[in-house]
Amino acid sequence: MMSAVRRPARAASASTRREAQRGIYVEVEALIAGLAAALIAVVFAVIAFGGMSVPIWTDWEWGHWSIGMVSVSAVVVLGTVAAGIGYWRSRRLRGQEWRLELPSWKFMLDAVVVAIVHTALGALATAVLLFVVQLAFRRLTIDPVSASIGCAVVTGLAAYMLYLAVSRLNTVSLSQRMFLFVGVGLLTAMATSTDPVWWRYQISVLGAYGNRPSISFNAILIVAGILVTTFALYVDRDIRNLHAARVIRYRLAAPMVSILFIAMGVALAGIGLVPVNVSVMAHNVFAIGLSAIFGILMLISPIALRGMPLPFFLATLGSLVLLSGATWLFYGPGLLPLTNYELIAFGVLFAWITMFVRFLAAMLATRGADAALAQPVREPRATTETVRVDHDASGTDVRADVDAEVDAAAEGEADAESPSPQPHIMPLPGDVPPRPPLPNPHDTGLRR
Repeated sequence: MMSAVRRPARAASASTRREAQRGIYVEVEALIAGLAAALIAVVFAVIAFGGMSVPIWTDWEWGHWSIGMVSVSAVVVLGTVAAGIGYWRSRRLRGQEWRLELPSWKFMLDAVVVAIVHTALGALATAVLLFVVQLAFRRLTIDPVSASIGCAVVTGLAAYMLYLAVSRLNTVSLSQRMFLFVGVGLLTAMATSTDPVWWRYQISVLGAYGNRPSISFNAILIVAGILVTTFALYVDRDIRNLHAARVIRYRLAAPMVSILFIAMGVALAGIGLVPVNVSVMAHNVFAIGLSAIFGILMLISPIALRGMPLPFFLATLGSLVLLSGATWLFYGPGLLPLTNYELIAFGVLFAWITMFVRFLAAMLATRGADAALAQPVREPRATTETVRVDHDASGTDVRADVDAEVDAAAEGEADAESPSPQPHIMPLPGDVPPRPPLPNPHDTGLRR
């Protein structure tokens, strides 16, 4: 008897189980990071408050502590450590393996920038939250025990969320956080400016007063520029993957677009590094250079990014027309104020970047689905049993082949792991006569 039975593949492979286990490890590590940050923050708060009741939020003056000041300081220090460790520990997760191929200096720079940006976003969110809470509870002071516990809770939650945020980072999530960071940061700088009529001049004047709101405004621009520079790594990886999948036609698209992103990041950081009160000429060079580089990127995108969907190029054309029209209205007849022109330029820039990376992510997901559907489906193989019966009734061998096909279909991991049921064979009684031999068709019954 000859048989060949193919066992079905398991639904959950070993690599999938390891990936799920790593996801659990990330949650556990984030929880540990949050608890550790909370313990350190409560000790710092007890020492800073010194047994005195403190307000929720107050002006930043050294020696006059508040819950907001202690919490933001703790989030800046402990959040940076938690985000850096989380980003380093997650480099072997699915979708993050490409970071293992980066050179050491580039990986360290990427990790530092990602940690700083996420920490800045966490500190900004903490400050805004506690500032709003103080407006809800005006003239309220809290005892030192409750204030210390509040600082521990806020810092622990921030460290926990930062650890998880950097562990599952991709191009789309990074662009969303960059857009959120720049938008919330600019609105905060506008709301806290010491000049209530700053809008009569330009946005850049927010960083020219030399006080804390101006310093925070310039710091937001610098961090945003560094983030755009680091963002070039993710864009370069996605474009290379699309070129390997024969979606993007030209191989030089990845380095060309990434270089332009790096140049835009340098120009954006330069706007914050050189405010208008330091050098008007240098500040304008960085600002005009940012608009020019962005315009070049949109102009070459139909050629460099050939293979992208038509709606992307139509949206790019609309953005270019809007930016060109705003530039003409400002420099030409002067119908557009400088503040409005800068707001339009910033909005078009970050909206186009967000749209661009979402199209890249959608095309990568589509290519992955097409590749999965293109794989051949393995049908269950049948098993053939051949039984040979020889009879020697008249000196002639008689062979009868009996073919029995057995479908080997077992779906699911439970069916694959469970032992297959054995066939039940009814034993024959001993008094049953043997089966008579089959007649020979060549035997006519006549004998010489």
